[in-house]
Amino acid sequence: MTLTTSGETAVPAPVLFEASRRAIAQAAEDLWPGRGAVLGPQCPGVTSYVCQVLVEGQELYAKYSWLSSSLVSILRGARGAWADVQEALEPYVKSVDLVTRRELQHLEFLQQLGRPRVCETAGFRRGVLFTRAVAGSTVAEELAVRPWDTAPLLDSVLLSLRELHGEQGARYLRQAWPINERSVVDVFSRKFRGPAAVRYIARLGRGRLVGDERLAVVDLLGNAVRRLLRLTSAIRPRQRTAVFGDLKPEHVYLSGHRLTFIDPALQWAAGPEPDVAKLFGRALLLGFCHHELRAERQITEGVVSVLSQHSQSVSRGDRTDRAARLREVMVLWLMDTVNILSTCLSAPADLPLTSNQLALVAEAHRIAAVVERVSGLLVGSASGLSLLDAVFHEVEHSALDLR
Repeated sequence: MTLTTSGETAVPAPVLFEASRRAIAQAAEDLWPGRGAVLGPQCPGVTSYVCQVLVEGQELYAKYSWLSSSLVSILRGARGAWADVQEALEPYVKSVDLVTRRELQHLEFLQQLGRPRVCETAGFRRGVLFTRAVAGSTVAEELAVRPWDTAPLLDSVLLSLRELHGEQGARYLRQAWPINERSVVDVFSRKFRGPAAVRYIARLGRGRLVGDERLAVVDLLGNAVRRLLRLTSAIRPRQRTAVFGDLKPEHVYLSGHRLTFIDPALQWAAGPEPDVAKLFGRALLLGFCHHELRAERQITEGVVSVLSQHSQSVSRGDRTDRAARLREVMVLWLMDTVNILSTCLSAPADLPLTSNQLALVAEAHRIAAVVERVSGLLVGSASGLSLLDAVFHEVEHSALDLR
């Protein structure tokens, strides 16, 4: 894979976005002919093209995936020039393993399962997935305004996933296509294994960071990546537990006491650790990017509390297994943090990012320093709760030193 992170993009963003909107408009016309579907502006993000669609006053969201790759990768040339992307698109849209088709199947299964509650599907055509808008605010938004409630908010999210993490979820996934494109480990491997990885890391931040700050971030992330590649042995084999996959606070809505999940990417894991790692890691990033130091501390303390409780609740009586699971969560957390930070740092300037993603870029040096220091702890001999204490002591002090 050849991927550039600076200079001109291989695929012009306006061309890609306009093609996405044409595909969505045609799919909407096929599904609701003559109803005058109106497309809203593009929703910021780095993965798929998403926009609001109004059909006779009903608010829907349309998602269009480009060749199972992120928008950043397409724009930067991971799938070739625009002509190459167009040539590959038609067979991809017709394929059975189309990402949006698999997401539709996962949503339909979760709707039957009943818990977690997920957004309603509204239609699928020409590779475009339409879902109904969800009421309420995201857990990410809730964490920002009431960080003191971090522990109960995160705990309620994990509690909603118990059925999926159980036998019913595994039974479904044995007969379905997982969405491994969203796997933390698979994304990390695609980015950082192989001869192109060194060049990719060296170019991170061009156009978004400047001077010594960019070089410092590149150096810190390079050190962390080398350690994390050595720590992949901490990730246990899959094919045992179905996990939500793309679990992050932005993908869970809270309305009253009801949680509703969006954007599932069901995949195999050895246990719930990938969901725990992504949920908690993204919550920590929200804390790092919060404008109030007190809120950052409250979010961090909430994450530590729930992670400690989660660690104690699994594999009772087997201290070795419990320690291994905790280490796996931490390795996955760092991998996911490096994944999203590097994606945001390599995003072309004309790709709209969410406010949270822009905040990650603004705090890139601090986040990279935390990842580098914690990765150093993970290659040491500490384990179990002593490792947890050491890691979050480092998180708190690194954050304070660089805030």
